Amino acid sequence: MPDGINGANGHYGVLEPENVLDPKHFEGVRRRGASHHGLPLWTYTSKRFFDAEMENLIRPGWNLLEREELVPNPGDFHALTFMNVPLILARGTDRKVRVFANTCPHRGSLIATGKGNCKSFRCPYHSWVFSLEGKLLGAPAFDDANDKPLIDDSNRHEYSLFELPADVWGGFVFMKFRPSPGTLAEHLGALPERLGSHRIEDMVCARRKVYDMKANWKAFVENYSDALHIPNVHRDSLARWHGTRVEEGPAGEDVTATFIAHDEGSMLLLPFPGYDGFPAMDHVRDERKRGTYFVTVRPGMMMTLGNDGALVFNSEPVTPTTSRLTVSSLFPKATVARDDFRQVVENYYRRNEIVVGEDVEISQRQAAGLNSPYARMPRLCKGEVRLNDIHNWILDRVIGAPA
Repeated sequence: MPDGINGANGHYGVLEPENVLDPKHFEGVRRRGASHHGLPLWTYTSKRFFDAEMENLIRPGWNLLEREELVPNPGDFHALTFMNVPLILARGTDRKVRVFANTCPHRGSLIATGKGNCKSFRCPYHSWVFSLEGKLLGAPAFDDANDKPLIDDSNRHEYSLFELPADVWGGFVFMKFRPSPGTLAEHLGALPERLGSHRIEDMVCARRKVYDMKANWKAFVENYSDALHIPNVHRDSLARWHGTRVEEGPAGEDVTATFIAHDEGSMLLLPFPGYDGFPAMDHVRDERKRGTYFVTVRPGMMMTLGNDGALVFNSEPVTPTTSRLTVSSLFPKATVARDDFRQVVENYYRRNEIVVGEDVEISQRQAAGLNSPYARMPRLCKGEVRLNDIHNWILDRVIGAPA
């Protein structure tokens, strides 16, 4: 019998134990050193483990939501659904970007749909009115049996729109589903300074593509950090790039940023004829103009940052066995304003269709294979150490750090 969760105990595939949070199931993951394992396969399909991830890791953590350029002006709003929750992204009169739960505190109706610009939000059900900062401005005819208002200055604050913790870095809006210790700056650590000369905040999203994945949210996150798959999955695409030096920069507990030096060009393209691109940004530090950053901001953000733009991935949990992958192509405003932008940018999109398509296909293919009764918990090799790091990061938050 092949090794199972803790040796030859006959546990295969997605068969989950009675207590999915018992630390004994993860002893192989916790065993760091020459031999270690990946997460048990049922952690990619179990609703109970997924619920624990959402409760202990996702909802209290910083999650990439969107670009703040979606709401550039005071009064701009954008309604969206993220991790099955209806939200409103809005910029107030104070120019601050806020994230609200898109539900009226009276009877639960959606406050806003679509996008636009407004001076206030009005619930379509009973005409409750809220400011751009979420404060209740009016609740018509909301009186008790004696015709006295049920809401006055003493309790008006109780009926504001529910505002979720949010902050901005590099033009990205991050949010939490509930308050918890730790600021976004603490979460990012040294990353903003490390990537500072690329001026991500001055970029704009030129294209966004969404993949509805038949795979757990962890599948694509792991794939992005798995260097071992590149010579196989990307043998005729990304693998044709040859790095001259790999630099592991200062990485925090929640962030990694690897710089791969290479010859002229951009890894946002392919090193083949017909893949001409944009010049390197003038403001990027000289020692970073020949190379590419590969960045992860846990839990679900990944970014390939070149000298000419960025490709950003966001793996969004939906159910235990499905996720939504959003892929955004970012370029400096000056590049987007070029006369030849529409023509040249197609080379970047063509590269993405190939490389991202290969990653999406292999992630879903891996997920499909987990359903086999003969699938077993993986033993990881030295080239997969980063996966073990990701798994321990997840376990620390889902079940708690080991004593």
